[in-house]
Amino acid sequence: MSGLKQLLVKIRGMAITMVAMSFIIFLLVELMPGDAAQRVLGQSATPEAVSALRHEMHLDDPLPVRYLRWASGVLRGDLGKSLYMRGVKISALFARRLGNSVALALTALVFFVPLSVFFGVLAGVRAGKLSDSIISFLGLATMALPEFVSGILLMSVFSLTLGWLPIASVIPIGETLGENLNILILPALSITFVMFGYVSRMQRSSMISVMNSDYVRAAVLKGMPRSRVVFKHALRNALLPTVTVIGMNMGWLFGGLIVVETLFGFPGLGSLTMSAVKTRDTPLIEACVLFITAVFVVSTFATDLLYGFLNPRVRFRGESR
Repeated sequence: MSGLKQLLVKIRGMAITMVAMSFIIFLLVELMPGDAAQRVLGQSATPEAVSALRHEMHLDDPLPVRYLRWASGVLRGDLGKSLYMRGVKISALFARRLGNSVALALTALVFFVPLSVFFGVLAGVRAGKLSDSIISFLGLATMALPEFVSGILLMSVFSLTLGWLPIASVIPIGETLGENLNILILPALSITFVMFGYVSRMQRSSMISVMNSDYVRAAVLKGMPRSRVVFKHALRNALLPTVTVIGMNMGWLFGGLIVVETLFGFPGLGSLTMSAVKTRDTPLIEACVLFITAVFVVSTFATDLLYGFLNPRVRFRGESR
């Protein structure tokens, strides 16, 4: 199979996955108990008013018709309008929040990826020694801490005790995120705590496996300096499983932002999703969950391509079919 044909097959699979997930998301959200028109008008609304609003919102149409209308709108970039904030386009809400969440996710990546890889490599190279035990313990400890627990601990230390950082990640009215970059630190560290354990332990395990391989042992027996063996021969192959873990967790990262952004009051897509759930704003819930799903699908696709680039054996095996 040629490289281009293989790429097209993967793109087709990604498209099919997104269509299937969009229908599942729409179905689950639409089957939530309660009447959307009743929620908009309130419990004191008359049956006639509720019925008229249901007709206006096309809620009395069959479910497949509503799904096709919603899906076609998504393909055109029209995510619909919020029920709770009547008349407000969801795309406008996304435009204000998406950039903030992307900035927070990138900040978390800048924190946890270098730290996790460095300490994972250090633990793998020094397997069985004191430094390995300490790093492994820290990895397990951070994995066991939910985001809201690590966030509260960070608030207690850096905001309440030391007073170095603001306790709430709120952008003052009239200002931008670029003028308040310090509000990114605590939420990003909260995410880093959890991701550090997964990535560092994967890097450690992969590094130990590669260091015990025949070609690395041969390089050591030839008298090659240990640092050169680690960084030139072992690290690239040891990074393959780690890259996969990081890519596969990108969807989880954006899903985890819901907890972190709500805890710190950060104005991103995570807190917007939580607000939509609280107000039972079904169109907004559908849009937010679909976006998180799209991030997961696209990141998995990108990880697959990157894995093939880093591991020529996978690429060549695919091309030889």
